Amino acid sequence: MIEREDLAAPAIAYCIVPVSRVIGAYIELDGMTVHSPGLTDAPGELQAVAATVCTLGAALERRISALFAARRRSLALALDDIGNELLFRLADRSIGTIRRRARREGLESGIEASPGDRGVPLDQQATVLVLAGAARIAVSASGTSMLSPVKSLSILIALGRGLGPRPAPGRCDSCPSRNRCRVK
Repeated sequence: MIEREDLAAPAIAYCIVPVSRVIGAYIELDGMTVHSPGLTDAPGELQAVAATVCTLGAALERRISALFAARRRSLALALDDIGNELLFRLADRSIGTIRRRARREGLESGIEASPGDRGVPLDQQATVLVLAGAARIAVSASGTSMLSPVKSLSILIALGRGLGPRPAPGRCDSCPSRNRCRVK
């Protein structure tokens, strides 16, 4: 259905920004400041931060809403689950691209966190979107930091030296729905 109806339009935007300085839990980057205790508390030397945003576009969410309106809830939920999995795989590809580029620049990748995860307050969503260049792929945030299109995800990645091993799937470890999640 996703392929036949052209419901997914995957897009990624990212930028690697050098760190000007770190002051406590705040990171100064290219004239902007990000509050991210999760990135600043990590061991090692934080030299840059990558910001990325991924989206599947708006068609999938419109189709899911239409299925709910037509009382086809099971199909809507199944389509939503598949959309979530596609979005997570797209995010994994974006993170992989950033890691490869960072390695070419002599940097190690460290912790990854999204606004709303432990270590990156949700109110940092708009800053992450600006850093990543989200406007290029038509992703925005509401006043409450909800992303539009809904099937979108933003992530910060610590880059530097001596950052140590990244914790295994942090996305799931810090999620409040981890115990009842059907996607993981």
